[in-house]
Amino acid sequence: MASRKVCIVGAGLAGLSAGIHLQQQGFDTEIFELAGWAGGMCTAWVRRNYRFDGCIHWMVGTRPGDEYYKLFREVDALAEDTVIFNAESIRLEVGGVMYDLPMTIAQFKEFLYSLSPSDRRPIDELCKSIEAMMKTKMPAGAPSNFAALIKVLRESGGFLRLARKYMGRTMKDLADDFQSATIQSILYNLMPTEFSAVALILMLGTRMSGNAGYPIGGALDVIRRVEAKYRDLGGKIHFLSKVDKIVVNNNGRAVGVQSKGVFHATDAVIAACDAYDTLANMLGGEYKHEQLDTMLESGPLFSPLILVSYGLKQQFDIPYSLTLEVPNGIDTTPDITVHTMHLRSFDFDETAAPSGCSSVMVTLTAPCDYWHNLRNRDMTEYRQQKQRLANTVATVIEQRFPGFKDAIEVIDVATPATYIHLTNVYKASFEGFLPTPAMLKTNVRKTIPGVQNLVLCGQWTEPGGGICTAVASGKGAARRVMKAIKPRRER
Repeated sequence: MASRKVCIVGAGLAGLSAGIHLQQQGFDTEIFELAGWAGGMCTAWVRRNYRFDGCIHWMVGTRPGDEYYKLFREVDALAEDTVIFNAESIRLEVGGVMYDLPMTIAQFKEFLYSLSPSDRRPIDELCKSIEAMMKTKMPAGAPSNFAALIKVLRESGGFLRLARKYMGRTMKDLADDFQSATIQSILYNLMPTEFSAVALILMLGTRMSGNAGYPIGGALDVIRRVEAKYRDLGGKIHFLSKVDKIVVNNNGRAVGVQSKGVFHATDAVIAACDAYDTLANMLGGEYKHEQLDTMLESGPLFSPLILVSYGLKQQFDIPYSLTLEVPNGIDTTPDITVHTMHLRSFDFDETAAPSGCSSVMVTLTAPCDYWHNLRNRDMTEYRQQKQRLANTVATVIEQRFPGFKDAIEVIDVATPATYIHLTNVYKASFEGFLPTPAMLKTNVRKTIPGVQNLVLCGQWTEPGGGICTAVASGKGAARRVMKAIKPRRER
């Protein structure tokens, strides 16, 4: 008798992770993916031998022995020989002054002291918490049994205490502890005001402990390894295959998916994809998920982005992480002007560009509707506006790094419309719901009332998003399916 079958919607990290764990337990799985490649938001693109990483800034769980590292190794997101780059500092500009924030705790503390000796007490408190984060273990997903719960309490007590202390506080609450306006501005550059302060402690603690680096080869190599493992286990992926409908029978059981007019029968469905599309379109709005319905209607989302990428025939010693002020502003739409931009240079990764060359990406916030509507209305004008923006950004960078414009060999611009077109993501929110105090306290239900054998996973079920949470979410979804249906192994 054939094995049980599970259809998975979405070939991002969550969907692939779910598929890997199910294949290993004797299930047959098929993944249906909108795009022509795997990865979803974990993606990069190559233009004339220049690779632009549209995903990884830092990847929590890159230190061997960490619980998330073990999770990554289970799905081959990291290999035993994957080289990890850990930046020594974060460079940012505040009030026209450039600062290098050391990514070692002792130097970081001394740096803050030098900015504001009168803030010694809150500086000590912040650094004490960062040190505690450096020494603790984060639990990788919900405990699967009582023994796992005891292990979490024993090994991750420090993290749980930090979560209790900071999760309910915003970044503004934390910054208000400091008298120095400079330190406040630096903190806001690291994490937006509305984010939970625990996000800052987690980011700095993991980066300073070498547990949130950048894997050489970036998102492209990460997803290639995961996809290869899934295929090696017998999993199947259907690309360019948008799921139009999740079919639910009269008994309220998910029995298949419909893609390109073809029905695919299944014993269970995992929706590792956009939550709005799942509820409003694939299920036709017939089933309510009170939490997600409310969150999608009024919850805070990550701001849409524009990524302007340049392949340069020389290097300019641009650091991996650089935030620049733009006093005259950059118009990301005819009506919206931004005054900061974030640069990432991948000179440390020899696989990102030809020898002696450089791959540089610029991140700008931008509204979704303008770019989405423009792409749908006038593709020629859309392309012209992308080129205009790329030229403007290059001119601004030229003022800081003379010769930049002459070194450009390749230009690529991804807008909020790009995110929607290639991943169908709701309002171009690349990581779903913001990690605000209220959102982080929300335990999103992974099933939909009235529908059996349908499991949700991915960034829309885990406020704050992230690579590690996506992989953990996929594993959690696989476990839910395993509890609901048992595999029928061939005799």
